[in-house]
Amino acid sequence: MTVNTPYKMQAAQNELVAEDIKADYAELRETGAEVVRIEFPFGGEGWMTLRYDLTREFYNDTRFGIEPMVSMDDYPRVRQIEKAARPSFLQYDGETHQKKRAVVMKHLTMKKVLALEDRTREMVCEALDEFEAMGERGNIADVLGRLLPVRVLCALLGSPNIENKEVLEASYFLVDSRAMDMDEMIAANNLITDYFREMYEWKKVNPGDDLFTALINDTEAQLWDDEELASFGNVLLAAGHDATGTMLNGILEWLSHEPELYDRLRGEPESLPRALEEFFRLVTVGFGMARGRIAVDDIEDFGGVSIKKGEAVGGNIVSSHQDERVYPNPNEFDMDRENPASHMAFGYGSHACVGAQLARMEIRVALEELFKRYKKFDNVEPHEGWRARRRIKGPKDLWINWERV
Repeated sequence: MTVNTPYKMQAAQNELVAEDIKADYAELRETGAEVVRIEFPFGGEGWMTLRYDLTREFYNDTRFGIEPMVSMDDYPRVRQIEKAARPSFLQYDGETHQKKRAVVMKHLTMKKVLALEDRTREMVCEALDEFEAMGERGNIADVLGRLLPVRVLCALLGSPNIENKEVLEASYFLVDSRAMDMDEMIAANNLITDYFREMYEWKKVNPGDDLFTALINDTEAQLWDDEELASFGNVLLAAGHDATGTMLNGILEWLSHEPELYDRLRGEPESLPRALEEFFRLVTVGFGMARGRIAVDDIEDFGGVSIKKGEAVGGNIVSSHQDERVYPNPNEFDMDRENPASHMAFGYGSHACVGAQLARMEIRVALEELFKRYKKFDNVEPHEGWRARRRIKGPKDLWINWERV
């Protein structure tokens, strides 16, 4: 592997093995490059950052934008859906983005997130009851990892639970980059959008003290428009459902293969916050880039390379979290690191995840209840070599031998 040959970023992220991708990134960093040429999964070539400091700089650099993509016929992208996605607050930069983002953020304050904690705890306990009903060994990946974020999301929205598995599968299909052609992509996107349009109509006649009603009111006040509200459903499923569920399942997988760590966290509940930060750094929810950005001007020197106006650049968070200059022994789980650098698991800069506090709360509550309930939480698969088998989008199934306290 050389910096002279563009590194090919794979589509179908659900099939990628995490350690293989991390090894590729390590090899690229060993060349001494800060930025490398890549082939995006769709739309052609661009650039990718590898190092922590430069990635943080990139996400705050106004010389790179998302908004220019709106007027481009084609451009390098991580997912097909980017090219035909309906308008949302995520497609804007600068002041327009901040104004649109503020509409959501005022409804996702820490106070409102904490108000959901008791109901989230009930949902976790209900999910664990479902898990136990499977018998002495059960598959926890669906009932907790995948479905808990959906149920919390629906409670936040004030809507019935999303029982339509085709809608959830369509979300995975788009987020995992499995949609290879435009017809597949449009069909999946329309399925999600139509579902949320129906919910939108239902909420207009069934208002409540919830996020969906608040956003409908904001739309009527012309802070958003109907298209942006409709597209918000796709955003919620991608971030509030897929990313949170993938992260939670990845942490559950890790704990199920590391019984000493599991026992330590059970015995030291005060250490859970530190452990979570290390999990967020190490557990992957994809290959490290949600999407690229476009250079709005020629840039003479960015990480040692020249970027031309109109070229795409992505900031790779997975590679940055493995940067040995910032994290000694970066592949090791070490919750006792002294003053570790802040991770970017929920993004960084003005486009960072609006639901980060909600995701943190869900994952923390799920683990708290897990540790209270089970003295044994053991993966049925062999522990030896488990990390070499770990998928970058987390496990599809997670079969566990368990024992109650």
